[in-house]
Amino acid sequence: MQENEIIGEQENTAPDENGGAEQDEKLYSQSELDQRVNAECEQLRKKLADTEKLAAMSEKERADHRRTVREKELAEREAAVAKRELIADAAERLAEAGLPKQLAACLNYSGREECEQSLEAVAQAFESAVTGAVNRRIKGNVPKFAGSGPKDAFLDGLGM
Repeated sequence: MQENEIIGEQENTAPDENGGAEQDEKLYSQSELDQRVNAECEQLRKKLADTEKLAAMSEKERADHRRTVREKELAEREAAVAKRELIADAAERLAEAGLPKQLAACLNYSGREECEQSLEAVAQAFESAVTGAVNRRIKGNVPKFAGSGPKDAFLDGLGM
């Protein structure tokens, strides 16, 4: 097959509400299919290697391995929960300060202290940017006059 050739795959042939058969078709190139197949093969090879490794272990080693895996999964879950708590706290603090929620995407959630520092920095930067923009708007453009001042036709008529 050629590299550019498109291969079709029908997914859904269930009858639609009108009684006709609705067909959703996805198209994949050969390279996309090769990538998917290679990725799945690699996952299966890893699973097989892990299974063989476990089979070669003694009962005590297997129990230690299972415990280590469980501890790692638990630590990952705890880190995810801690990050969600930091995100919720940061969103709450942003709302209390009257700042937009979108600023939460700019914060560092690697730890509570880092989150606090980044929250302070973002709040200060936002406030200074808003203040600068407001000051520029208030200041406006000063009209420029030619000569010493504005000419008044009435005063010119009086000779002043």
